[in-house]
Amino acid sequence: MRRNTGDHVLAAIPLAWLAVLFLVPLGFTLVYSFGTSGFGSVTLGFSFANYAQALGPLYLETFLRTLAFAVGSSIACLVFAYPIAYAIARRSGRFKVVAFALMLVPYLASLLIRVMSWQILLAQGGPLERMLRSIGLLHSPLTILDSLPAVVVGTIAVYLPIAVIALAVVLDRIPQEVIEASRDLGASDSATFWTVILPLSRPGIATAALLTAVPMLGELVIPVLLGGNKGLFLAQAISAQYVQSQNYALGSAMVVLLVLAIAVIVALLVRLTRGFEATDDAPRRRARAKRVEG
Repeated sequence: MRRNTGDHVLAAIPLAWLAVLFLVPLGFTLVYSFGTSGFGSVTLGFSFANYAQALGPLYLETFLRTLAFAVGSSIACLVFAYPIAYAIARRSGRFKVVAFALMLVPYLASLLIRVMSWQILLAQGGPLERMLRSIGLLHSPLTILDSLPAVVVGTIAVYLPIAVIALAVVLDRIPQEVIEASRDLGASDSATFWTVILPLSRPGIATAALLTAVPMLGELVIPVLLGGNKGLFLAQAISAQYVQSQNYALGSAMVVLLVLAIAVIVALLVRLTRGFEATDDAPRRRARAKRVEG
């Protein structure tokens, strides 16, 4: 009984922390989103005017651009991260720990420093421009900074290690016996990848997408430093409503819409991994039975 009580207390601590720091502020945001805003104040009420304005022509394009940016950049991270993660998990051998450690090295520096380093690299007269000029690939000033491509490049660079680690952990757990069984049945390396390895890595794909697409939807630092203060994405629009215009009701409505978009993405990722436990346990049981028989 005492042990169960202790377990309940330990479980209640993170739940209380989540409720105080996430659910309560989100509740206030939801209430404010239906109110009427003055300059720096909110009159509570029940009106959908803020949502109509947030989904109007002025902000709808920003919302859709943010959604497309997050989804596209997350897919790009997965495309670049998968072969790196596969090499770490299946080909690095005794250097696997070293490879994982190298992927964590960027996190020894703060996000701000990493993004500002890309700002220096992409600037006119910066190292990238000088290198491209030296090999004859560039004959005019480099103008990528303060543009959407610069934001995409910086975002992929920042979030790529997260995607690699999430994928590598899952790829490393795929039993070698399952892969060998596929080859014993006559499957080629490409067929083994598409029919065995890739389906079994669905949890890693979903986790990597979750850890990249969700924070990308609310990314503020990278667009400001690499894209300029041009209001490219929704996080900048929300920040402007809270800090500059002090239109808390409209800003709250934008936040609620952003949370709903995140919920849709999470639901799609959960659907991606549905039924995985059943398909994952069967090969593991067969592999264990094979070892016992041997």
